[in-house]
Amino acid sequence: MRAWRMLRHLSGGYRVHLGCFSDDSVNRRHEGFIRQFCHSVFFARRDVPMPRRISASGLLGLGRPQRAGRDAGLEAWVERVWNERRPTRVLALCATMAPYALMRPDLPARRVRDRSDIGGESWDGESWGSENWGGGDRGVENWGGEYGIDGWRPTQAIWRWLQTRELRALMLLDQHRLAPWDASLLNCRHAVERLRHLLPGIADRIHHVPDGIDTIRFSPNDGRHAKPLPFGGRTILMAGLLESLGDGRTDGQRKAAADADAVNWFATQVLPRIRSAAPDCRLILTTRGMAPGQPHPAACTGVTLAAGVQDVRPWLTHAAVVVAPFRRPNPRPVLEAMAMARPVVAAPAALGGYREQIEQDLWLAGDPVDFAHAVLAALHPPLGTAVGRAARARVLASHSWEAGLARLDAVLEGRVIARPERARPMTLG
Repeated sequence: MRAWRMLRHLSGGYRVHLGCFSDDSVNRRHEGFIRQFCHSVFFARRDVPMPRRISASGLLGLGRPQRAGRDAGLEAWVERVWNERRPTRVLALCATMAPYALMRPDLPARRVRDRSDIGGESWDGESWGSENWGGGDRGVENWGGEYGIDGWRPTQAIWRWLQTRELRALMLLDQHRLAPWDASLLNCRHAVERLRHLLPGIADRIHHVPDGIDTIRFSPNDGRHAKPLPFGGRTILMAGLLESLGDGRTDGQRKAAADADAVNWFATQVLPRIRSAAPDCRLILTTRGMAPGQPHPAACTGVTLAAGVQDVRPWLTHAAVVVAPFRRPNPRPVLEAMAMARPVVAAPAALGGYREQIEQDLWLAGDPVDFAHAVLAALHPPLGTAVGRAARARVLASHSWEAGLARLDAVLEGRVIARPERARPMTLG
């Protein structure tokens, strides 16, 4: 999605020459569509797709993942583009294509590398580690103790020491990798700040170009989702499509366990307080899969589980308020709800690295009493509607794809990117 958005955006202002690998029949079916955005294009064939992540061969051995070999046809095409077109801007979107972008160092060009692989999950603003540090190299997860290690372990001191050694080695490796580039792009603000601190020699070449929200797809109700939900009363919607709400021993167990923990906390500690003042309110949980086995939070009074949901937008449209009581960073569903002009009440930890950018346009609450008071305030139509409109405006200005890609333009042209000032949060006093 990120690469496609960049390609479509750049085709409006540049003559794009695209060289890439086309791994399988699915990719090849889209080649004709991609060509319309490019002045010239070369698809190198590769029968076996490269895996996205290959683990290291030892804890401190820093085993490197296998890289795709240089393709002779693609290399010849890139050489021809360099010789005939003399490109002034070169953008590499993955580690495989980086060597081609660095060809012909004798020719002047601004060379930019997209390093969105650094920092773990794209929207995990607070718990980034070195799981994907350096183009998919698996190092250690959640280094530094304070960034996500859950609880105290008897061997935690030794573990942190090992993490520190691994981090230093990976940091030196990435400093070498980032050095040849005029600019490096990351989609995680927290990762940008940490890398700038750790690599001061190239700090001015590390930039934040975030992934955006599709503000056309996620827009306020225009009649497309007019059908009401199949029950009465006011709806409190849990943000996002939840993972399995079972015991967390399936794939994606960390997120499933975190989702279940947040839902259980809200359903047992917050919802009863809300229903004591607004008994018609109902908490809705949406999940892609079928209903999980017992026990699950839908057994609580006032909680409804909607299983098999493929599109969350109709549920957002009819939600009176959206809640995000997550203890781990999960900002994407929050931003999607804000883009649809829904009032949101969130735990500070759920916003991750996006807190200082959006905290003025939603409610922040930590303990059950404050959370219940914030939800009741959001349920008040004039106030909730006003906050929802402000939330939509915030996403359009700072978190849409258009806003993020404007930062890409600035990096490609070598312009300074101003950092927005921190806003005052809307909290309960």
